[in-house]
Amino acid sequence: MVNSAFKMPKYLPHMQHKDVISMGMQSLHPQKWIEPDEEYPRYLEHKLSLSQAHKQRIFDALPSAHDAQVELAFELKNHLLQHHSQLYCSLADGLNYLPMGIQLPSVSPHPLWQASLWVADDLLIMQKLNGQYCLTAASLCSPSNWHLSEKIGQPMARIHDPVPTLHAKLTPKIDRFFDHLCVGKPVQRFNWSLQANTQLAQFPEKKIIHAANTPLYYRCERQTLTRLPKTNAIAFTIRVYVYPLMSLTQVPNALTQLQVVINAMPKPVAGYKDIIYFAPALQKYFSDLSLLK
Repeated sequence: MVNSAFKMPKYLPHMQHKDVISMGMQSLHPQKWIEPDEEYPRYLEHKLSLSQAHKQRIFDALPSAHDAQVELAFELKNHLLQHHSQLYCSLADGLNYLPMGIQLPSVSPHPLWQASLWVADDLLIMQKLNGQYCLTAASLCSPSNWHLSEKIGQPMARIHDPVPTLHAKLTPKIDRFFDHLCVGKPVQRFNWSLQANTQLAQFPEKKIIHAANTPLYYRCERQTLTRLPKTNAIAFTIRVYVYPLMSLTQVPNALTQLQVVINAMPKPVAGYKDIIYFAPALQKYFSDLSLLK
């Protein structure tokens, strides 16, 4: 029986990729690089609110990334005006979000931060330094259990250190993929995780076992990567969606498949995804799936 009280999730990556540690890259039409929707004002409010309390935690950039910041802002503005003109129009110094008349100026000492306020996505820049792709700039308001201050300037291999089995399975593939990413041919991939609240920003915190009656939420990241034509930097975007776990009942077999994927996880991966801390609360969702059919 479908529960129509919840909005249907837009993306459920666990349904397509059973192995949670995978590249999962998909070719993306350039028009689909960014996917604005009616939820944008909520993300803007979230970013502005977080910046007042944690500016040093959500934006950082190496001096060498300035030209790439400017280029990403330029490319993003053109994309929004060309492909999403029903939502955005140009201002002398920025953009206007038409549905609510929100003026979004572009004058800022930090072009990447200002550009990130135009969209729901977080914006990051990767550049090749000393033979390795490094995180050189980021506006990160919806992190998934990591601190920007610990990753800025680091190469991909060090950024991914906490992810079990990733180095053996994917690090060489990631490096080769970045080298071959072409201008005008963006790609997308998805991650998923669970959380015990609705907050977009998930900073690392002390782990606790969640009680059986704790509501859980499905967190999905839509990530895109595109090569910038002038600086040759890689623009990395992250759009976060958070759904009540019960909303998965809107999609046939989605909750059942989640149980299958979780049960098949290697212990190190389940530990990384905090499944042990969610296990008691998960039981209420998995205890009688037949009632949800």
